[in-house]
Amino acid sequence: MKKALSLIRERWYDLGVIPAVIALVCLVVFWKDMDVLQRLALINFIVILLHQFEEYRFPGGEPAIINLAVQPKSKDKYDRYPLNQLNAMFINVVATYIVYLLPVFFPHVLCLAFMSVVFGISQLVIHVIITPRKIGNKIYSPGSIAVVFGHIPVGIWWFWYVISNGMLGVWDIVIGIVYLAFFMRVVMLKIGYGVLSPEDSKYPFPEEEFERGGYVQKIRNLKK
Repeated sequence: MKKALSLIRERWYDLGVIPAVIALVCLVVFWKDMDVLQRLALINFIVILLHQFEEYRFPGGEPAIINLAVQPKSKDKYDRYPLNQLNAMFINVVATYIVYLLPVFFPHVLCLAFMSVVFGISQLVIHVIITPRKIGNKIYSPGSIAVVFGHIPVGIWWFWYVISNGMLGVWDIVIGIVYLAFFMRVVMLKIGYGVLSPEDSKYPFPEEEFERGGYVQKIRNLKK
């Protein structure tokens, strides 16, 4: 059990390839049996898994980008603070298997899908506008390909479909915004970057993972 938990904490983004492939197969096989909203939700679920793979595996570099460039908080424990293996896994797994998977099963509960598509679209700001400047790139940071070619078109398609068909109501928007605020304030900040983010965390990123993508040196060169 302990080994299984360690594997999940260390390789959750690699393991995510499995449900991504399963979801893709389901999308192809059952395409005609799904309505538009369920197709979009399933595509968005696949995109978030690819997004995380892009951030943490290939090209990777998200741990260094967060701890050295976006939210630098420690000079000597940058391999574990504020982002460490445990809270990175927690935030992303909750986002994937609650925020993005629930709309697949409940596509017509529009507040659920509203939250996930808005969350996906909003990542354009951090991945394409803010982060590249902090790491010495012009427009790219790990995760931005999934955002630009996945979350954005899915989100636009979803909004076009529900609005043009008169499906999106005021309460869907209100509840969706409250849901998004709860996720960001409680799950991400209070638990992820709060309870699970002590400066002396026992779950640092190993050197190979932390330096993946070559961003450590790029960020340090910018600060010289």
